[in-house]
Amino acid sequence: MGTDAATDDDDETTRLTEYTELHGCSCKVGQSELDSLLADAGLSGESDALLFGIGEDAAARKLTDDIALVSTVDFFTPIVDDPYDFGRIAACNAASDAFATGAVENVDCLVVLGLPRELTESAAPILAGMADALDAMDGVIAGGHTIMSPWPFAGGAISATSRPDALLTSQGASAGDRLYLTKPLGTQPAMGATRVTDNQFVETVTEATERPLDQIESEAIAWMTTPNRDAALACREHATAATDITGFGLVGQSRVVAARSNVGIELTHLPVIAGTPALSTLFGYGLTEGESAETSGGLFVSVPPASADAVESAFDNAGVFYRAVGHVTAGRGVTIDGPAIEEVRS
Repeated sequence: MGTDAATDDDDETTRLTEYTELHGCSCKVGQSELDSLLADAGLSGESDALLFGIGEDAAARKLTDDIALVSTVDFFTPIVDDPYDFGRIAACNAASDAFATGAVENVDCLVVLGLPRELTESAAPILAGMADALDAMDGVIAGGHTIMSPWPFAGGAISATSRPDALLTSQGASAGDRLYLTKPLGTQPAMGATRVTDNQFVETVTEATERPLDQIESEAIAWMTTPNRDAALACREHATAATDITGFGLVGQSRVVAARSNVGIELTHLPVIAGTPALSTLFGYGLTEGESAETSGGLFVSVPPASADAVESAFDNAGVFYRAVGHVTAGRGVTIDGPAIEEVRS
């Protein structure tokens, strides 16, 4: 999926993804390794200076009774080859961590960009993509830092503001809450299919699904470049807890909510980009078990039953995709046993 701003003749033959072994949010450190790293560094405790921080999607500091400053940083390696689209996805993914807390005002981004010397011509379209994506979410690029790196990566340090009483964390889910997801899953297998270059395996991948691969790719990019700002605005007055779905996948992020809220989570319904379950089976990504890594995925929010109609109306009024995907229980951990798989076509 390209744009006029994205490439020149040289870029058309450049494959950003060839420079990395892991792509998009799948390059994140694993969940258990991250927990151990934080514990070893003594960073697993709370800070009196913050409303919340380590362990959440972003950190929040109360500035006044009416304003809280939320800050986060996120960057990753390319999941697409087009530099402009890479920039758009990187910006949406970085801002999503702030939006997951309900902070949607005064969005600023300090760009973090690294490129091999031979890919420096991709810097301008990457930055253009980031700028356009931020403009679509009422945000701006405020500066940044660029280095030479053997692996290309892009993202940014995001700051945003909110009323302190409107902020969300992963800690507030209660038994009986309904769980909603605001984007379909499947970006990892969708984009994995685009990186296949061996002619014989290309045929195998093409025959694995009835949908054209370029259509699956286009829809995946469209979802990854959809900001979560509208979803956050729609649900933040109703939700009890929230996170966004990225490298840990739906089940992994559900485990975070379950552990931090001291509840159980039962997942019963998985909306996925049409055609991606078959690709996931081929690649072994575990999509239909909720294990597949997602890049710039949707918000995952818990809502009390009494607020379910209100939040669904708010999503509808905002034109936000959503599906009820499960519920919170009084147990512990995450249960996913033969969930209904819905293949979503844009």
